[in-house]
Amino acid sequence: MESSLDEFTGRIENTIRNSISEITGHEWDEDFITLKLLYDLRRELDGMYFASNDRKNKIDWQIYKLKGSFENNFGDIALVININYKDGTDLHGAAFLEAKKRDWRKTSFSAMKIPQAKKILKNAPRSQYLLYDYEEITNFVLGSSYQEALRQYLYHRGSQISFSAVTRAVCVPLNLALETGSKDTLLYRYGTPFSLQLAKRYFNGLDLEFDEISKKVATGFLDKFGLAKYVIKIDIIENGVEPKENELRVNQANYNRID
Repeated sequence: MESSLDEFTGRIENTIRNSISEITGHEWDEDFITLKLLYDLRRELDGMYFASNDRKNKIDWQIYKLKGSFENNFGDIALVININYKDGTDLHGAAFLEAKKRDWRKTSFSAMKIPQAKKILKNAPRSQYLLYDYEEITNFVLGSSYQEALRQYLYHRGSQISFSAVTRAVCVPLNLALETGSKDTLLYRYGTPFSLQLAKRYFNGLDLEFDEISKKVATGFLDKFGLAKYVIKIDIIENGVEPKENELRVNQANYNRID
């Protein structure tokens, strides 16, 4: 299916919002939310092609789940990013997200632990929290830019109305969260919608870790520091470019692919 990058971002956002809004109180658990969200993203967005003048022509998604259990020193979700450019250059990196849910009927994220966050930052200094909310998040950073980029999209609140800058999942840098000392919805003021973090940041090679340890941990080839519960492998390919042999691949001895 062909779309522009902005349309693709809108589809990511709609998928995130719909996936999380379907979850009820007794299902409100980080692992359940994350697994459902990744299944929904995989089903909805795999194999998208970009029309018009978008620089990135194709994005392939692969989602993996850890087979066993390991101590988690990098984050719940690892992203493995391979970007192949038409000029012959390429970029390969990793990113890490620590998922936390808002406490039901509270404003807090009680699962946030300072020692855990410091340990993750020591290993992956660009890591971020991925914060889930059962209610609409509106007070995130760059709300006006977000609304401009996705203004053609609609969302539902009983009836169809003009798009408003809302989401159900935002990313907040771990180092910023630690600096503020906040463990509640005040962190949203520093948040970027997960859809924008993916499409506008990670897809452009921003906020990634490029050291060999991070890449080996993200792909499941180094487990002494722990492994992420889930891996999102994203291959971004410009028109007419074939993936190179040195692209990052996931170790399927430690991970099962979600189809």
